[in-house]
Amino acid sequence: MAMGKLMIFLLQLSWTVHLVTAIQRKYIFPYGTLSGDLTLQEGDDETSKVLALKRPLYFYESQFNELYVATNGIISAQDLPMEKQYVDDGFPTDFPVIAPFLADIDTSQGNGAIYYRVTESPTLLNRVAQEVHRGFPGGHFTPTHAVIATWENVAAYEEVTRATGPSDRLNTFQAVVAYDENDSYALFLYPEDGLHFFGTRPKESYNVEIELPARVGFSRGEVSFIFSRMEGPYYSVTSNEQSLKNLYQVGNTGVPGVWLFHIGNRYSFENVVPASVGGALATPPPRGQEGDDSTTAEYPETFEEEPDEDYPPIADPDFLSPTIPEFLQPSHLDHDYRENDNHGKPPPASGPSAPQVFPRPEHTVLEVFPNNRGESSPHMESDPPLAPHGGHFVSVVEEEDVDFDTGVIQYSTETKETCARFQQQCSQNADCTDYSSGFCCHCRSGFYGNGRHCLPDGAPHRVNGKVSGTVIVGSTPVDLNSVDLHAYIVVSDGRAYTAISEVPEPVGWALMPVAPIGELFGWLFALELPNSQAGFKITGAEFTRHAEVTFYPGNQRLSIVQTAQGLDSENHLSVDTRLHGDVPFIAPGATVQMEPYKETYQYYPSVVRSTSVREFTVVSAERGSETFTFQLHQNITYHDCRYGLRAGPETLQLTTERVFVMYVKDENILRYAITNKISPVGEPVQVNPCYSGTHDCDTTAQCLPGEGQQYQCQCATGYMGDGRNCYDVDECVEGLSLCGAHAQCVNLPGSHRCQCQSGYKFGFDGRTCIDLDECRSQPCHPQATCSNTLGSFQCQCQYDFQGDGFQCTSKQTRLAFVPHCLKILKCALGLVVSGTVFQQALRHPERPKTQCEQHRDSLQGGLSPRGPRPVPGGLAPGAFVPQCDEQGQYRALQCHGSTGHCWCVDSRGQERAGTRTLPRTPPTNCDRPGETCSDTCGCDHSSDGGFHPQKNCVSVCAFVSEHLLPVSTDHTERPKTQCEHHRDSVQTTSPEGYSIVEGFLPQCDEQGQYRALQCHSSTGHCWCVDNMGQERAGTRKPPGTGQPNCDEPDLPERAKTHCEQHKDSVQTISPEGYPIPGVFVPECDEQGQYRALQCHGSTGHCWCVDSRGQERAGTRKGPGTSQPNCDEPGRNPVVPPTQRPETVCERWRASLVDHYGGLPGPNHYLPQCDPQGQFNPIQCYGDSSYCWCVDRDGREVAGTRSHDVVKPACVPTVAPPTMHPLPRPDVTPPPSGTSLLYAQGQQIGALPLNGTLMDSERSSTLLALHGSIVVGIDYDCREKKVYWTDLAGRTINRARLEPGAEPETLINTGLTSPEGLAVDVVRRAMFWVDSTPDKIERANLDGSGRQTLFDTDMVNPRAIIVDSSTGTLYWTDWNREAPKIERSSVDGHSRKVLVKDGIGLPNALTFDTATRQVCWADAGTKRLECIASDGTGRRVIHSNLNYPFSMVFYANHFYFTDWRRDGVIALSRDSSQFTDEYLPDQRSHLYGVTIATTHCL
Repeated sequence: MAMGKLMIFLLQLSWTVHLVTAIQRKYIFPYGTLSGDLTLQEGDDETSKVLALKRPLYFYESQFNELYVATNGIISAQDLPMEKQYVDDGFPTDFPVIAPFLADIDTSQGNGAIYYRVTESPTLLNRVAQEVHRGFPGGHFTPTHAVIATWENVAAYEEVTRATGPSDRLNTFQAVVAYDENDSYALFLYPEDGLHFFGTRPKESYNVEIELPARVGFSRGEVSFIFSRMEGPYYSVTSNEQSLKNLYQVGNTGVPGVWLFHIGNRYSFENVVPASVGGALATPPPRGQEGDDSTTAEYPETFEEEPDEDYPPIADPDFLSPTIPEFLQPSHLDHDYRENDNHGKPPPASGPSAPQVFPRPEHTVLEVFPNNRGESSPHMESDPPLAPHGGHFVSVVEEEDVDFDTGVIQYSTETKETCARFQQQCSQNADCTDYSSGFCCHCRSGFYGNGRHCLPDGAPHRVNGKVSGTVIVGSTPVDLNSVDLHAYIVVSDGRAYTAISEVPEPVGWALMPVAPIGELFGWLFALELPNSQAGFKITGAEFTRHAEVTFYPGNQRLSIVQTAQGLDSENHLSVDTRLHGDVPFIAPGATVQMEPYKETYQYYPSVVRSTSVREFTVVSAERGSETFTFQLHQNITYHDCRYGLRAGPETLQLTTERVFVMYVKDENILRYAITNKISPVGEPVQVNPCYSGTHDCDTTAQCLPGEGQQYQCQCATGYMGDGRNCYDVDECVEGLSLCGAHAQCVNLPGSHRCQCQSGYKFGFDGRTCIDLDECRSQPCHPQATCSNTLGSFQCQCQYDFQGDGFQCTSKQTRLAFVPHCLKILKCALGLVVSGTVFQQALRHPERPKTQCEQHRDSLQGGLSPRGPRPVPGGLAPGAFVPQCDEQGQYRALQCHGSTGHCWCVDSRGQERAGTRTLPRTPPTNCDRPGETCSDTCGCDHSSDGGFHPQKNCVSVCAFVSEHLLPVSTDHTERPKTQCEHHRDSVQTTSPEGYSIVEGFLPQCDEQGQYRALQCHSSTGHCWCVDNMGQERAGTRKPPGTGQPNCDEPDLPERAKTHCEQHKDSVQTISPEGYPIPGVFVPECDEQGQYRALQCHGSTGHCWCVDSRGQERAGTRKGPGTSQPNCDEPGRNPVVPPTQRPETVCERWRASLVDHYGGLPGPNHYLPQCDPQGQFNPIQCYGDSSYCWCVDRDGREVAGTRSHDVVKPACVPTVAPPTMHPLPRPDVTPPPSGTSLLYAQGQQIGALPLNGTLMDSERSSTLLALHGSIVVGIDYDCREKKVYWTDLAGRTINRARLEPGAEPETLINTGLTSPEGLAVDVVRRAMFWVDSTPDKIERANLDGSGRQTLFDTDMVNPRAIIVDSSTGTLYWTDWNREAPKIERSSVDGHSRKVLVKDGIGLPNALTFDTATRQVCWADAGTKRLECIASDGTGRRVIHSNLNYPFSMVFYANHFYFTDWRRDGVIALSRDSSQFTDEYLPDQRSHLYGVTIATTHCL
């Protein structure tokens, strides 16, 4: 005991003086054989035996039951590959890694030791729990197990020579991974003088003296994604040698050398979160006031540690490392910078418990991987997460430029950010483009914005937000408490309408001149004149506007801060506004007039500024007409993409032509209406109607100017029509939505969104619906167990208890009739007891039902002369049924029979705030006047076996549920069916206990199966379903039309025509239920086609239309004139639909339906046709998110395939405009001579050869293929054409090496993951592998004659080559379990395994024409080897490759693409030495490589 206290004292003492010393080695966690550790075998690349965990550990969101400790400074959750596959790589790794110090470590010849163990020691677990509590003060963590791994005096791997001898640089460090049933944390400990080397030299370094820095951090490893694997999230702690040295000099727990991280959670986890530096340690709570949130577990151990004494809180800003960032919230950068005169610096904290905030050190940048931020994210890109359960990777990188005048952080990183890693930061309607130093996002055609946020061209837009702050009117302060702001902008002509509601009268009049509040929206969505752009294209949906208005002559000042927080779920901009300051008094009833004005905006990187002076006139009865002025200064700061080319103007002029302001006293609404145009500085001379606003395009259409006065109207993206009349395309009805499983489609104007069904929630990506674990909220009775099911949950009483799981009673308790309590229960609930069934005591059939009775009967099914009328399908378990008194009014006290909650309600049945009580607690006394007996009384069970009223009241509902609910114990309940699960999962009550009557409740029969006839009790619709509960097409009937006959066979339902869809989409009723005048509704005939004559009911105009509803020129007649004759000679009559033959799309669809036996499943593809039978421009595979664009013939448009919940932007299939990817895919041939052709993502590059040396100076882009992923590539020397596979477009293509030649798609069907490709020049054929269905196919060079050669006994085919001289095929299969290289004839005969031993990941394959050998490069064994075609003469050419992917042989040299170097490496066959290296300026993975010669070899 004394020794333990001494240890505590020494530990305190050592950490108290940590300003001059780090944690001592003797105070890290105990280790060594005396502590029960196992010792890892000596060596350079050793892995421990499996550490089986008694309880699972959660790393990120995944569960693992075993760990491994490796020599090279890591702990992994799976058996490790050979060190060559990871030790020299950066993050991320292919497998799960916890890396306190990942480097090439060697313990051979007694160079240190590595110890490890799993422990349940209470002493150690207490210590970890206290560390976690200090690093994450708000969490609750009680570790049950810990894994401790210690590397003591280990050395770096070195090639020892006689001249150098072994190094004396040794490292000591420790990792502790502790976890409970929900969370996992990791401690990294680096003792003082523990680190002496900070990197290791790679074993394959091209004879160059380089040293790779060690990696410290965490990597999830590869994760499954659809049909493939993708990189998982990772988190890096260090980035260079200086940050490695900081490991023992600083820490993130207040103790140098001690680092703490939250690394996993059972339910949801995006990325590792570090403990905050300083933070709560700067101001610890007073002793004795720590609260009850301690995470320290209570373990039966004599040694007990005191949190406040063990680790004294010390935070010295002088000790902070210059490379460890302090996180600044956005408010630190741009909030109140004028009021506080801090110039963008964070305001000082106040109060005794305010945490100390240190200034952000220079030269630091935060990297966030991944940043899964949707368009509605409220965070700036410079806003790193600090929450304990955040999900972003934060790494320290060098160089940052903070402009405190504008509050803008600009980023510059050494580690290039690429689209491959950060594309998710772009809008779903944008493309990502890599530049030399980083990436930028660019909105696609049909959308506008800054690339991170994109909106459909031409569509009106809405803004929602709140207005808060204090405004002093004269000398009277008026508070605005989050009042609503709504704006509506007609983008096509620059009109912006803003309304602020619930504005008190004094400030409402005074704020009328403050039109700058609404001017922001006018600038964002101004009508663009040539050579200009509106603000939203620059800022996107995340920015901050600071404006200061100074009124003259009174010098009152008003500060306006408007913060845009992204786009919400309906694509509306969210903007919060804060007002603070003084405004002049304006007399009630006055009007304000503002003259048109012009304002010059100055554009800088990341900030827009303007200054202007305005005049306004106040007209009042008391003072007449008075003119005043105000001056406006404003800054708009936003995130600027600095990597791309800036083509924007330096100045633009905003012209405001009309300004209308008013305050509506009766409604307390302040309104601004502004019309804006933006143009280059100077008087605009544009007279086209598109610019003057005199066009007649629909408000949901774009006006496209032509020459002179000519223009065209084009419906906005997501709308259809002729441009003068546009209507919304309902993606949900037309089957264009990309909502996945367990999600339903909600149509939006111009778009749609997906929302999860009841029992599901959005997962990590914010798009996929995953099961919601209801059991986490403990909905069941304390004596019941909760079982989560897909979309629902089940409660089941424990052994010796009975009930429905929501209420459980002991099986020993027998049901008894309780006469003493009957009166009390009657009084309390209006119920009488008859046996074990409760019935309503009083009924008044002669009077109409009250609201309470209707509410109650809607759930119970009402009352009939024979008793209760059952609700179809039965009342859902757990549903709340209100209690009504004898007069049918809501009883003041309401109790929930399932949950046991009780609360008081008003006369309308609405819960009275603050009255809700929990189960088994006395309910609130509702104090009803005239109450004759307590409605909160129960009964005591006396020794004589009877029940007697008790004096201390308890919850009546809890009493009834506990003692009087009947429970059958005579038989075993059968398991619930799918229908019953479906029914029980439907939410029938709100969280407050009120009934939800809008939802559909499925009806099940006595056996629990779906009833054939289903009806919606709220809408009155009825329909038939199959045995899976799926609606049968064509059976739905609306209310009042009778029920369908579900015994009839299914009849195909006629799809709605274009006219009917147009008619249904027109909004004739406002959201408030009032008719909208002036709306044109098209007229359709009995077949659903447009009537030839159309008339506008409001204007009286009539005109003729064609079969597509388009107005026929010259036929419009005004009101009061005769109607046009739409059947005049020379006019084409509308062709009846019965005369139209079936189109290709319709015939193809019908044939596939027959192929699927008339019942296509959700995983079957069916062509989607429009009402005219043409192919919809977007096609999707079943109900999955695999969608792509097609041309008018239904052929897939290369590069458009998407796996996202938002559909790709596709052009109409009928008469599509000529479209080319950007940049245009024209061939730029390489210089004359021999060149290497290589695939690099979205382009094919050309690298001329000068002999055998690569001429990087003359390298060029042969072909730019936007949206593609080019993998396999080969060359036809006869016709000088290059062939390639496109993994993204799922196509095989070719192009001639001539200037201006364009790609030609040869095969675009039946491909999933086309990779390797080989061209047989002699036989004019091509061969390719498809790695998802695992097959090899061949076709003629024009795509004809396609056939499958092999589709069995393959796992991961990758590379393929052909020896044309002998007609022999060779291919690799990098099945990790049994990799092999095979051969066959080109016609598919004589298949045999050529190599199966001593290979790992044979990626690359080529043929040495000189030695007649097959050669391969292996990314697993790191070797380049060759073998004769008969399997003899195998030899190793080189044994220290990096990560080869593809290879070609030419002139006694091997040229291979390398994923480690992201370049092309040249290797001499004869000398086995590297001879050359080419690294493209744009660094990303290179795939296939081939040789293009001037003549066939």
